[in-house]
Formats: sequence, C-alpha cells, structure tokens
Amino acid sequence: PGFYFALCSLDMNDVLSDVFALSYEPAPNLLVGRWLHDVADRSLYPPQDELLAAALQNNRCRFWLFDMHTQLAYSPLLLDWLGSLLAQQVVSVLGSPVFIACVANECHRAEIESIGTETLLRQQAQHEFYPYFFNDETAAREWLADSQDHEHRPPRQ
Repeated sequence: PGFYFALCSLDMNDVLSDVFALSYEPAPNLLVGRWLHDVADRSLYPPQDELLAAALQNNRCRFWLFDMHTQLAYSPLLLDWLGSLLAQQVVSVLGSPVFIACVANECHRAEIESIGTETLLRQQAQHEFYPYFFNDETAAREWLADSQDHEHRPPRQ
C-alpha cells in the first residue's frame, strides 16, 4: 500500500513515474500533468510537494493543465484532492489567482458538472483558486492562455 509515484527522474521539467508525467511548457507558461493510464483511486493523485516544487522552479507557474482523459472512471476523490489538499496550499505558496484546467473524457461530463463539483468551484473561487473541467485539451489551453491576463497577487505573508 501507499503511493505509486516512484519518480524516475528528478528533473522538474519532466517528472515521470509509471502513472504520471509532469512537464513545464515555457512558451504558454503551463505546468502540464498527464496520467499515463487508468489507475486506482488511491494512486490517482500526484504528491502535492512535487507539483508545488515544479511550479516554484518554473516562475511560480499558476497555470496548470491536468490531462485525465486516460481515467476510465471519474473519481469523486478529485474534489477532495483539489479542495482540502491543494487549494489553500497552492495559493499560499504561489500567490493568486491559480488556474487549473482538468481535461476528462466526455462520458464523465455529467459527473464533472454535478452539483458537488459546482459547489466546490464556488468555494474555491473565494480563495482565488480556479479549477475548471474540460473535455477538450485545446479549449483548456485557450482558457489557460486567456487567464494569464489576470493580475497576479503575491502570496500572503
């Protein structure tokens, strides 16, 4: 039992495991995480420390793309992960606002757009942390590019 993200590389520009790849794209200023194949809930989410370290190393990047299209089942645990583990910590370290685009399969649209998800999005917006869900990576990238016009506020001391 435990985490399945044994890192094969310490280079933050391409952190790979058998489950998750993390890279930074400087031209669009995006931190891109990709699940490489479908995984069980307990191993679905990458370590918070790795994501934050990669963002800090790359200009305190506040624009993240998570490609989850390989996931066959949408996990409600994503809401818990975004809400309790990520939002407050990311904004306090990187500043605000932080934008995260999650790309998932169309078959999960109903679950993703559920009331629980909408509630989470409203709660996170109060903390200047914006996770949104897309079924198309191009649309997600366009939204993240447009979001880069928002004024950055440094972390609260």
